[in-house]
Parts: sequence; C-alpha cells; structure tokens
Amino acid sequence: MAPKTTYEPSLAKFSSLQAILCCPLTKTDLRLVPLEELLSYIPEDERQGLPDGTIGAFISDADRRAYPLTESTAYFLEQTSLRIGRDRPESRSALEPQTSVDDVTQSVKDWYDRFGWKKNTQSVYNDSAIFSSLFSQNRLVGHGVYELMSHLSILDRLPGGDFILDAASGAIPHADYLAFSWFFKSRVCVDMSITALQEAGMKLRETDICCLADICKLPFRDDCFDGAVSGYTIQHIPESLQLGAIQELFRVLRPKTHLCIFTEVQYSLWHKALFFLLRAFRKLGKVLHLGRSQILTPQKDPGREPVPHRLYYFFRNRAWWKQVAGELTHEYSVESLRILNKSEFEWLFGQSNRAAKALRLVETVFPRLTSVMSAYCLIDLCKPDRNR
Repeated sequence: MAPKTTYEPSLAKFSSLQAILCCPLTKTDLRLVPLEELLSYIPEDERQGLPDGTIGAFISDADRRAYPLTESTAYFLEQTSLRIGRDRPESRSALEPQTSVDDVTQSVKDWYDRFGWKKNTQSVYNDSAIFSSLFSQNRLVGHGVYELMSHLSILDRLPGGDFILDAASGAIPHADYLAFSWFFKSRVCVDMSITALQEAGMKLRETDICCLADICKLPFRDDCFDGAVSGYTIQHIPESLQLGAIQELFRVLRPKTHLCIFTEVQYSLWHKALFFLLRAFRKLGKVLHLGRSQILTPQKDPGREPVPHRLYYFFRNRAWWKQVAGELTHEYSVESLRILNKSEFEWLFGQSNRAAKALRLVETVFPRLTSVMSAYCLIDLCKPDRNR
C-alpha cells in the first residue's frame, strides 16, 4: 500500500475533495501538489496567470493542465487553468473563435461578477434588489415566509452523507439555503463567478469547499455526490446547453440520491386563469378573509452601480421539464414550488403570513396538481439503483 501523503493545513481541506475530482475536460484523475512543486511545472510566462494567494494546484497529467488553488477556492474554469511544460500548445479557447453560446455564458458571468453579487448601499445584493419583484431576501413576513417554507420543503430529500453539490450557488443570498447542507459533512459550492464564491465563502463551514467551475463541465467523477441542489440557475444557461447541464448534474449524483432543481417556468394558461380568479375574489373581499396589508415597495438605491447589461435567461415550460426528467430517470416528480411570484402574492395578499401558510399547505397536499399553475417548480430527480 502506498504511503498516505501529508499536506500542509492550507491544502488539507482539498485532499478530501480529491477523491471525487476529475479533470473537467478529459474526466481523468487529478493529483494535488503544493505551490513549490506547481512552480516547477509551469513556465515563467505562465506564472502571471496564478491567482493571488495561490497555495497549490490540481494537476491533470493527461491534459497537461494545472488548476490553481487558493485557501478558499479551487479554480476549474478552462480560462483560469495553466498549461504545464515548456512546449505549451494553445488551449481550445484560444484556437477556436468565440461562439454566440460562449458570448452568452461570458455575459452572465460578467453580470454576476461585476454587479449581481455585489452589495448596494443597503447591504442587499444587487441581484436581489433588481429582482425584488421575484424574491424576498431580508423580510420574513408574507412572501418571505412563503419563499422560506418552499425552500425548506426539500430537506427530507437531502438526508445527509459526505458531499452535497450546490450547483451555481451564487453568494448564498438566503440564509435558508444553508440548511441544504445541514446533514452533510461537506458542501461543494460551484459557480462561474468568483465574486459569488468570495461572498459564499464567508457563510460556509470549514469543511465546505468553493469551486470556480462551469456546471456544464463539472470537475467531478460519476456517482460521487450524496445530494445536489440547483436554485434558479438553469434558466441563465444558454438554451442549447441547458439539457447538457442537467445531464451533467445527474451524472455526478450517487444512486438512490436526489437532485433538486428550483426553476421559474413559463406561465401556463392555468396560472394566468388562477391569478385572474384570485384577483377577482380579492376585489370582492372574499379571499378567505385574509386581510391585505400595505405592500412594501423597494426603495431605489441612488448609490447602486449601473447595471452592466441585461441578464440572459430562457425559461422552459413544465412539459419540457417532464420530458427531460423522464428521459433521465423513472423516479422523478415535477412539483409546485410556489404558485405565485412575489409581485402577484403581494398584490393579492400584501404581507399576510396566513396566506403564505395556506398556499404552502395546498402546494404540499397537491404538489403535482398545483404544478400546472405554478410560477416556480421543483424538479426532483432521484437516481435509480443500478443493482435493481
């Protein structure tokens, strides 16, 4: 038996990750090396690409690439990797022209790096401030309660284990997101935005790890995670890559474990009809006697940085999700996460906690029936046991 390698404390946390890692491009093994050894592999002109605070790297001998490590983050994006050896062939990105798909991916990354995961003068993430009509970040009342209850409803599908994957974790803007890893030894946060991971890192445990990576090219082996969550992410991936991203997330999932995807869906006629009906009832004052308190309108922040550009999104309908899920596994469900979005909820019920609890009760009792009229759905994919 080969002797066990001992790493300095700053690298020790990454040694536990090595068991589930592989090269994101070739899917071959990676080996962990400290900074001194890394510097012996890469030429002088390549060292300028090392991130500040580099402590080592994962090396892909098959692809002749080094993936740098800092104390907080593992860098697995192709553009942040370093070629090893003197005869350094150009990377695929340098040889091939930029495509429209690459442009979309880069624009989403830039939006979150430069703007979305930075805080405004009110200490609210710009992403949450811009989309305040969709999400509640800091107020546990009304829609905030509704949102919190919907997120925590998946905990029974995440019973615990060694690793949970938080795919496109962002900055973990909601405290309830931390509950997803309560029963796991280590949470692996993956995102393309270094700004997001820097923010997320301040909320994580010592055993948790951040990886700068593309969820369409995950640096993980098959069947290695005991659970996975992807919140409001797939819609920001280029349309042609969305299916591949879901397949990639499913690939790294262990048998008999769950991948839970939160997503906004295209509004169905059922959703529009329901909202019209509820609006009519509200006007008559007969919505279960749920009083409508004053709606809080987010104040504009004069100190906020200007939005760099429009954020790309492409929503799918419920039928598409059912088809994709059915092709991956027979153990799946498409359920209601929230029937109403934030603006709809507050227009109808203001800040009523009773309405939030009533809606969640209906969604819990009839998860699949209410999914046909929902603004947000939960896609639950359980990977089948191959031995059955």
